[in-house]
Amino acid sequence: MATMFPAENEAFTTAGEETVYRFLRRAARPDAVFLAWYSPDIEDREPDFILLSPDSGLIVLEVKDWLAEQVLEADPKSALLQIGPRRERRKQPLAQAREYVNSLLSLLGRHAPEGAGGKAALPCPVTWGAVFPHMRREEFAACGLGEVMDGGRVLCWDDLNEDSPLLRDASGQRLRQWLAEHFPPLFPFSLTPAQVAWLRGCIFPVVRLDLPQRGGVSVPEQAATVLALDHEQENLARSFGPGKTLITGPAGSGKTLVLAHQAWNLPRVDRRIRRILITCYNLSLVGYIRRLLARKGVSLGPDGVEVVPFYSLCERILGERLTHANEGGDYYELVVRESLERLAGEHPLKGRWDAILVDEGQDFSPDMARVLLSLLPEHGSLTVAQDEHQCLYQPDAGGWTPATIPGLKTRRLHRQYRSTRQIAALAARVLGRSPQEADTAGADGPEPRRLASADGRAQVEDVAAAVAELVRTGVPMSEIAVLYVRNRNDAVDNLAEALVEALEARGVLARWAARDTASKRGYDITTDSVTISTIHSAKGLDYAQVFLLGLDDLAPHDERTRRLAHVGVTRAREGLTLCTSRAGGLAAALKDTLKGESLCKNC
Repeated sequence: MATMFPAENEAFTTAGEETVYRFLRRAARPDAVFLAWYSPDIEDREPDFILLSPDSGLIVLEVKDWLAEQVLEADPKSALLQIGPRRERRKQPLAQAREYVNSLLSLLGRHAPEGAGGKAALPCPVTWGAVFPHMRREEFAACGLGEVMDGGRVLCWDDLNEDSPLLRDASGQRLRQWLAEHFPPLFPFSLTPAQVAWLRGCIFPVVRLDLPQRGGVSVPEQAATVLALDHEQENLARSFGPGKTLITGPAGSGKTLVLAHQAWNLPRVDRRIRRILITCYNLSLVGYIRRLLARKGVSLGPDGVEVVPFYSLCERILGERLTHANEGGDYYELVVRESLERLAGEHPLKGRWDAILVDEGQDFSPDMARVLLSLLPEHGSLTVAQDEHQCLYQPDAGGWTPATIPGLKTRRLHRQYRSTRQIAALAARVLGRSPQEADTAGADGPEPRRLASADGRAQVEDVAAAVAELVRTGVPMSEIAVLYVRNRNDAVDNLAEALVEALEARGVLARWAARDTASKRGYDITTDSVTISTIHSAKGLDYAQVFLLGLDDLAPHDERTRRLAHVGVTRAREGLTLCTSRAGGLAAALKDTLKGESLCKNC
């Protein structure tokens, strides 16, 4: 079956479009080479279908539910139809499809590289056709349409019905041959995966990922950060609408990116949605989400998209500032309860946002979820992204369930792409399970390494030296993070400050992102300096190189500490170093699984 976008659709404009959708999904095989988009937005115009064929290129298909007896007359540009008691003149479908092709060529041409003569170099041809799901081919000819339209560019009922040779061929070769004969390419081509991703990004821009540029990254590396969502993520991004949806998936599967795309796309597909709230638990994550949105040109602010940490939202509900310093869990539970009480009656924030998006939803308690639901109007859209393996603050990820939120739909992303296969495999073992195929979708990379130091004081110097060496080899400082479990070890009372001092003594800029509430709020992942942070404050973020400290203090058989270690490991995309200053804890339990080289001479 072809890869369809959206993968499922419950609201077709016409019965004929539904017939064509199901035909393409079944007949266009294999899905690895056929892609089909239903009703994409091409420069504010919506062709019925665009089919990507490996032999013909892009084919724009216009579907008409006309019956032969409705056609009174036809010419190359229009047809006169009898619609009930009225006569109506409609565009001739091939002419209409040709107009869509012009819009598509204009869209592709703006983004394509220049070829010979300064013209846009498209990776494949673009052509057009028409489909009459309720008209036999002999009827098509008899009613006069065959005289004004190229029948070779037309699919009829004969081609779409269950007994059609195109449908009965399980290999898909009959349809592939038919398309190649009736839509021969204007020039030879062979699409690479990168070109297919480029086409997908142009046809449905929501799939383009323009990641925030980090300080110190060279221009070629920055250009490489423009990627495309995979098929699963793209279909998820397209399927959003009214209602309540829970997205689950492993770390690095693109949940935050999908939320950012939804914030960009929702106002375009639902006119009732103007104001959007994105909220999360982690203060440090807010800046990153805002940069993702800014890179897509999303309007930020009260009349667009607001990105607000949950407890800052509570401040707005209560009308007073919270005292975050040295407050325990009981204080924040009280804040949530008081927020619910304020929202039980009239409140200016109720109904303010037409859509609420929640990142890192596993951090939210049931009462925190009720606060957000109290703000949502009846027509509102709610989307929550979470990973149960990253639940650090709650006993379990129970804030968002169909039992507590009626009508909640659950969608899952299965594959992680952020971390290398080697890092993802270690992350699985940290959770006490064997690596699965879904863990190995990332790129290949070096095995995680270990850095064992003689004591806590030596660990600070060893880590600083290893980080400085990475910087000397060209790794941007903004792509390096030193994450710790506790801000002290057996010899150093303030580990983060000691690391900053040791790094800067070696000419490497560093900032303590988790120093206090102000530093968390002001954290900017694009600043060209090494990040020093707790694992908790780095949740939702990622770095090319991560040094992880303190696993030797974690109990190897405690589920919550394993989840904490899992979060730390999955912050790394390319390189991971586990740093220890004594033999014990979870680090000792993982030692035999580490295949990478050691960074110390005596371990």
